[in-house]
Amino acid sequence: MSTGLTLVRLACPRCGSPLEAEGEDVVYYCPACHTGSRLAQGPPGVPLSPVEVTFVARPDVEVARYLPFWLLPARVEISQRSTAGGSLSGLMRLFSGEAGAPSNAAGEQREAAFAIPAFAAPLAVRVALARRYTEALPQLGEKLGEQLTGTRISEEDARKLAHYLLVDAEAARPDTLQGLVYSIVFGDGWLLGVPFVASGSVLVDAFFGLPAT
Repeated sequence: MSTGLTLVRLACPRCGSPLEAEGEDVVYYCPACHTGSRLAQGPPGVPLSPVEVTFVARPDVEVARYLPFWLLPARVEISQRSTAGGSLSGLMRLFSGEAGAPSNAAGEQREAAFAIPAFAAPLAVRVALARRYTEALPQLGEKLGEQLTGTRISEEDARKLAHYLLVDAEAARPDTLQGLVYSIVFGDGWLLGVPFVASGSVLVDAFFGLPAT
């Protein structure tokens, strides 16, 4: 009797090395060739599809672990933003660190990228890290592969948090938000390994000192 289940051998589709995985992982990282793989959504016979992986450079600290973030390129458009008590032009400073950048509020589009934690953590922790790293992305340098662990959040769930992050950032602006109509068109995401350092018994990120738990 068929159960409808398919066993997938976890071997890197690029180099053939075995992949280590925990039960809740959704992306599997290959330490041999520094690439990521996830279960394919496409045709049968190709069980794993590649996921690009890059890392953030922080050479001046002793890194304890690199934790994964989904890096989600996107086109963001705010078509309507109604407020009480005044209004501000331009998208929130969530992108590019451009506080108060002049632009038209209605119909404004911007090419952007969200950085969403892809490891298990409380929602408040993930939102705080996502906000800081989405703001800081243009200033972060990259480096060659390291060891990446703990990819527990799917790209689809990361996109949901990106929507939350956008609305939360707009609501936090110093006017009174009454209505918001927007759209986000995502491109293909990839993983970004962010350095975390040990601080006592907890891990904190290497740039802002925010905890991972």
